[in-house]
Amino acid sequence: MGPLNGIRVVEIGHALAGPFAGVMLADFGADVIKIEQPGVGDSMRAMGPSLDDSSVWWSVTGRNKRSICIDYKKPEGLAVVHSLLEGADVLIENLRPGVMARAGLGWDELHARHPQLVMLSISGYGGGGPYSDRPGFGKIAEAFSGATHLTGSADAPPVHPGYSLADASSGLMGAFGIMVALRDRDNTGAGQHIDLALYEPLLRMIEWQVPLHELHGWTAKRLGAQFPFGGAFLTDICETADGSNVVISAATTKALNSVRSMLAGLGMDEAAAAPVEIMNEALRQWIRTKQREEVVEILRAHDVVAGPVYSPADIVADPHIKARGNIVTVEDSSGARIPMPGVVPQLGASPGSVRWAGPALGEHSDDVLREIGIEGEELARLRGEGVIS
Repeated sequence: MGPLNGIRVVEIGHALAGPFAGVMLADFGADVIKIEQPGVGDSMRAMGPSLDDSSVWWSVTGRNKRSICIDYKKPEGLAVVHSLLEGADVLIENLRPGVMARAGLGWDELHARHPQLVMLSISGYGGGGPYSDRPGFGKIAEAFSGATHLTGSADAPPVHPGYSLADASSGLMGAFGIMVALRDRDNTGAGQHIDLALYEPLLRMIEWQVPLHELHGWTAKRLGAQFPFGGAFLTDICETADGSNVVISAATTKALNSVRSMLAGLGMDEAAAAPVEIMNEALRQWIRTKQREEVVEILRAHDVVAGPVYSPADIVADPHIKARGNIVTVEDSSGARIPMPGVVPQLGASPGSVRWAGPALGEHSDDVLREIGIEGEELARLRGEGVIS
């Protein structure tokens, strides 16, 4: 059942931040009802390689949720949404500021009609400030936060990470905000609005860039695989003889001393006593002569914190990942078996679970509507008029 059993969440969102927050709650037992436009659905359904009628990506982002199709731009559809919200604890949306209000679902109206409701709104620049009406996707947010400026080689333009960093971190931060707001509701009895900009979680995570700039006039520069604090400690990604890569992280004095001790033990006394930059280059040259597994074994034998850079094939084959249940296999509504990341974090007493993969569009419409008293002729009428599907 999960620790969030009994919490009902209504999700009106699309790729990807809002749905990511929703799935984090659904994994731990919250009843997440995803409202989608009839015949259209979340754009996640069409992103990337497909499986049957939806993308493989959707099977993960939509897992553990119930899909219902409502055209809430129609008055009767809006009334159905409000009926759902009567018994809901949370509403998640990640549309541009103003869209929900124009649809009759703005915070002021919602709070007046459903005072118990916690609402999470995620948008490019947030609901306030001079940029609030600007469109913003994850890659724009990553650049605005300072994260993109720090990513890439020193002698090349900055690069984006190859995954949805801003969206996923906003989803995580949004889910955290929801839990804080629900805890506050336990004390006050009232819900509240959470206004989160896509760039804000990353701005918070890079917690040193602003104080260092403002207090020391120091602007961090990207250094490729190395940390922007050049010379502070050693962190690098080094190519091996077999074309693979190994990552090394000596982020404490003790760890750095382990690297120095290893180099000295390998007969590279001059490099062992040198500044970090010179020591790092010697380490790179040595690693380039070794196979990946061999170099990792030697590094770990000398108490150097290191590991291989994994591809998806490495991930699914790794015994540690298997032992911890980090990958689970789930059937979708067509019977296809889909491997996907398991539930994180792992709670010892009340763990979450993946109960089903992303549902078909409108798969649960009838079940959800019956729960709020809409069935029989009324259900048929609403379907015939295109209000629901």
